[in-house]
Amino acid sequence: MRFYHNLKSIKLAVGLLVYLTLTGTLATLIPQGLDPVYYNSHYPKFVATLILETHFHRFFTSILFLAPAILFFINLTLCTVDRFSKELKKKRGPKRFGPDILHFGLILLTIGAIVSFSGRQEGYVELAVGDKVELPDGQLLKLVDFKYLVYPDGRPQDWISTVQVTEGGKTVIEKADIRVNHPLQVGGLKLYQVSHKVSVELLLQDPQDPAGKTIHLVQGDRVSRGSTSLFFMAVENKTQPAGGMRVVIHASGPTGTRVIRAEKGDRVLDMIVQEIRPLDITGLEAVKDPGITLVFVSFIFITLGLVMTFTERLKNLSKTEKRGTKQS
Repeated sequence: MRFYHNLKSIKLAVGLLVYLTLTGTLATLIPQGLDPVYYNSHYPKFVATLILETHFHRFFTSILFLAPAILFFINLTLCTVDRFSKELKKKRGPKRFGPDILHFGLILLTIGAIVSFSGRQEGYVELAVGDKVELPDGQLLKLVDFKYLVYPDGRPQDWISTVQVTEGGKTVIEKADIRVNHPLQVGGLKLYQVSHKVSVELLLQDPQDPAGKTIHLVQGDRVSRGSTSLFFMAVENKTQPAGGMRVVIHASGPTGTRVIRAEKGDRVLDMIVQEIRPLDITGLEAVKDPGITLVFVSFIFITLGLVMTFTERLKNLSKTEKRGTKQS
C-alpha cells in the first residue's frame, strides 16, 4: 500500500516533471540525430564526448528520457484516476475538473511520446547536386544546390541543402532549404540535414562519342565498357605537383584484371580523364512520426485544463472575498 501511495505521490510527479522539463529543454538546444563529427567540431572535447556517450544527441529515444517518461505516465495515470473518482463522488461544493483535463492532456502527451518512439520510421540518403531519390509516397526529391558555410576560423557554421519535390511530373515544391535544426515537411515526412562529406568525382569522356557524353563516377561506382568493367577504387594525392590527384581504377574483363592509375588527360581504355574534382555529398534523414498528431491534441487538452483550473480558482477566490465582505 505504501508503494502505491509513493507511486502516485505529488512529490514524485513534481520531481519527474522538473527533470523532464529541464532535460527536454536542454535537448532542444542541442541539435538531435546528427553525425558524431558535427558534435566533435562544434563543442569542446569533454562536452562532445558527454553528449555522445550518454546518447544525449538522440535524447528522446534514449533511456534518459524513456525511463522517467514511463514512470511519470504511471504516476500521472494513478493520480488522475484517484482524483477524478473523488471529484465524481463529491456531494458538496462545485466539481472542479480542470486539473483532471490537464492531467489527461499530460497522459496523452506521454502516450504520444511512446507512440513516436515505437512507430517512428527513419531513412537516410546521401545526395550530390543533381541526384534524385524517390520518397515513400512516390514523390521525387532532387538536390538542386548545396552550401557549406564556415566561420572565419574554419569551423563548420551550417549545411544548407536546397531541394525540389515533384510528383507525376508536376512540381510540388519548387525550391526549399533544409538546414541543421530547420527540417522540411513533405507530406507525412520531415527531412533533416544531418551530415556532409567531401567525395571525389571522376569525369570520363569518349572522344569517339559524337554526342560528347560525359560519364560521371563517384568513388565506389562501377561502369561497363563492352566486356570490360571499371571500378573506381580510390584517390591518391600526388606530391608533385602539390595538391594534385590521380584515380585508382580496377579494370576486369575477358583478358584478366589490372589496376590503372590515371590523372587528368590520361587514357583509361578508350576514354580520357576529363576531370578529377571534389564533390560535396549531403546526408539527409527522413523521419515519419506517427505520434505527432497525438502530441498536438495533448497540448489542446493541457491548455484547456490550465484555463479551466485558473478560471475555477478565480471563482473560488471571488466567492471567498464576497464572504469576507459580508462578514465585515
